[in-house]
Amino acid sequence: MSLFDVARPVEAGVVRQALLRADYLRRSPASVGGPGGHKEWLHFCVYGPQIDVLVNFSLCDDVRTGAAPSAELARVTVLVRGDGWDGDVDLYAPADVAVRAGHIDAAFGQSTVVFRDGEYHISAALRERPIAVDLRLRPASMPSLANNVQLDPGPPINWLVVPRLFASGTVTVAGRQTRLEGAPAYHDHNWGHFSWGRDFAWEWGFGLPHEPECPWSLVFARLSDRAHTRAFTQALFLWKGARQHRVLRAQDLEIRHEGHLRPARILKLPRVMALLSPDLLPDVPRRLHIQGEADGDWMECVFESSDCAQVIIPNDQDLGVTIINEVSGAVRLSGLVRGETVSMEGRAIFEFLGA
Repeated sequence: MSLFDVARPVEAGVVRQALLRADYLRRSPASVGGPGGHKEWLHFCVYGPQIDVLVNFSLCDDVRTGAAPSAELARVTVLVRGDGWDGDVDLYAPADVAVRAGHIDAAFGQSTVVFRDGEYHISAALRERPIAVDLRLRPASMPSLANNVQLDPGPPINWLVVPRLFASGTVTVAGRQTRLEGAPAYHDHNWGHFSWGRDFAWEWGFGLPHEPECPWSLVFARLSDRAHTRAFTQALFLWKGARQHRVLRAQDLEIRHEGHLRPARILKLPRVMALLSPDLLPDVPRRLHIQGEADGDWMECVFESSDCAQVIIPNDQDLGVTIINEVSGAVRLSGLVRGETVSMEGRAIFEFLGA
């Protein structure tokens, strides 16, 4: 039984057109004389039976002193988790990058993301780690687009999310190939003008059910100051099948951290950045509790952290760093929405960004 058998169907062509209209690459306006400091990335996560996969294609304006006008930094980040985390961040020269504004397709050297026949095709191979990904992702939900999301008093960002896809293909690690067929997956696309190191943090994550016939999937996002004392925005999104079903926002939600994740080791990428951030005490809760209630509806979500890898980014305006904690774990969702019981258990990757 497929997802479309358990919820009101959406034709694949409708999903395809929605993605073509909304998920295209915006590109930096600096190349035509506009403001610099633009960042944009395409983010994909896949859950295989014994493996988690994260692939990120990013383009950021190069704001370093002495950088050429309108120069960009193009990176591909690949993280895989089997017995533990492995991966790397590859940086590409401008001559090796082919990206067109208004299109979804991008090529960073031999690593590519292509949108064809209503599906994403991802191919990525790291230069210095024996990791290669060749996947086809079929969207199973309508995208949700949020424009002008406020991070802090600075410029806003924009966010598109496709919470549920099915991935097929191969993931190869150190010569060992894992074949996936209909594995649950997630995609989002972010763009806007902001600087690493500003006074903001985010907690973001998604959950997909173990059972493909379960119609529920969720996305959580909270943007705050770095001290987590003031939330700029927060929301818990619920999808039923292909359609967004309910959103609880702002004062409807109560967020609570319980304990701290204390892994025995943390993969830090790029590896050289471990010299600037060597500690093993990530700012990650052992459990994240999300409770929401409004207009007779209620939902309760618990994310249980199990393992963590870090992407460490130099700040744009000072000598500090911004740490993005990629955290794998389990998620449980329960609730009552529009008179219907909501219940889901599954896997999740949550992201905790801070100093």
